[in-house]
Amino acid sequence: GVAAAAVWAGPHNAGMSRLPPALTLRPATPQDFPQLAPLWRDAWASANPAVSTVAPLSHWAARVDAEFGPPCSTTVLVDQGHTVRAFMVLDQAQGHLHQLFVAPGAQGQGLGAALVQQLCEQLCPQGWTLHVATTNVRARRFYARCGLVEAVVDHHPDTGRERVLCRWVPPSALR
Repeated sequence: GVAAAAVWAGPHNAGMSRLPPALTLRPATPQDFPQLAPLWRDAWASANPAVSTVAPLSHWAARVDAEFGPPCSTTVLVDQGHTVRAFMVLDQAQGHLHQLFVAPGAQGQGLGAALVQQLCEQLCPQGWTLHVATTNVRARRFYARCGLVEAVVDHHPDTGRERVLCRWVPPSALR
């Protein structure tokens, strides 16, 4: 997990006028978990506009219960009102990011980049991977801007959706 909470405010947020003055990056607490399923569902629907029917909230809540605990850790970005604005689910031992979602109303404000920065600098400085749906062009562009390189295309074992494996390698390893 994350040893200490970091507050994302200050000069690196310049130009992001809609970003709340202070967001706290910290491990998720039991009080955060009820907020994760609705945020995930809304952000997933936003990222997959071609999907005509989005699963009911109960589906997302069951997945949060099943997938967001050990061996994975969940990190949240919360505002001063304790509202979760973004989250990520990481298997740190495997160096694999299972989920990273930003609330639709908070997208484009640097929250996803703040989570990726935490991954690269603190949680997985040796490198990490994630899968992205091949149809999620916005996410693929975002991860490319963050320095990830696309590799193998395969199919999700449960849904059958085509996905691409993306990999981040520390710059020092490329020398």
